Amino acid sequence: MSDALVVSQSPRRQLPSVGFIAAILCAYVLLGAFGVISRWLMWVGVAVFGAVLLIGLYGAVRARGASWDLRLDLDGVTVRGYATRPWSDFAEVRVTGMRPGWFFIVSLGYRVVAFIGEPGVELPTLPSAKPFGRVGGSARLRERWYGPQLLLMPHAFDASTQAIVDAVRRFSDVPVRGS
Repeated sequence: MSDALVVSQSPRRQLPSVGFIAAILCAYVLLGAFGVISRWLMWVGVAVFGAVLLIGLYGAVRARGASWDLRLDLDGVTVRGYATRPWSDFAEVRVTGMRPGWFFIVSLGYRVVAFIGEPGVELPTLPSAKPFGRVGGSARLRERWYGPQLLLMPHAFDASTQAIVDAVRRFSDVPVRGS
């Protein structure tokens, strides 16, 4: 049996997303400047994608000195700062696309790995997700879209979706659902 999978944030893997948002922001500015779209629509786009860009940059900068977030091993799942949860606490692991689907029409292949607890089991949130959980209602929205609060978006971490799924299968009998 091989060693544990330790998952940490990766600023390098977050940069393509930040670059994509920056390109959309620039497109709004250019389309507005050349009169292809109305000024009010340009400013709405600048406001929305500017805010998303700032959040993305904040996440990438914050990830630079971050410690590990999640550890998967034979004993179970450990979220940094919390006790290890045995595999028996988990009903399943779901792999889905980003939500809401209408917004992520172009998903760029990004996936979400959701660890679903058994009924009555309260799972912790990753340390890297906590600042965003304070934004009004975002924790409730994530729970509605994905189920639990123990979510991992591998495109922002140093482990791929496949590496996480392989570790779950290697260390446990917890079913993995989705693609």
